[in-house]
Amino acid sequence: MNKIIIELIASIYIILIGVAMLSMWLFLLIKREVPELKTKPTQIFFHLIAEFLTSTMLILGGIGYITNQSWGVAIFFIAIGMTIYSTINAAGFYGQLKDWPIFITLLVFTLISLLIMSLIILVEFQVL
Repeated sequence: MNKIIIELIASIYIILIGVAMLSMWLFLLIKREVPELKTKPTQIFFHLIAEFLTSTMLILGGIGYITNQSWGVAIFFIAIGMTIYSTINAAGFYGQLKDWPIFITLLVFTLISLLIMSLIILVEFQVL
């Protein structure tokens, strides 16, 4: 596969994931569908900080990587690592609730993220 195509797909993927995460949380907060704001305010506050940082890093990392910024590859790897952690953690949450469609979706996103990260490692080390 062509290096430029891999970089383009990886950049678009993490930008889309970042926008989706940010949009989902903003939608849930605007609709007041985050009951933890009342039941577990401290826990959800820090969780939201982590989610917003992850989504911001994904968007910045994707833009930086696709535009060949000197910081782009570093932010890309930090962001994809944050995403892998986040999707595994969320899969555990939804697995506990026995919400299998969301659980499986999150595992699929984890696998896609691992694949994309692996491809970019191969590109950056000039194996591909």
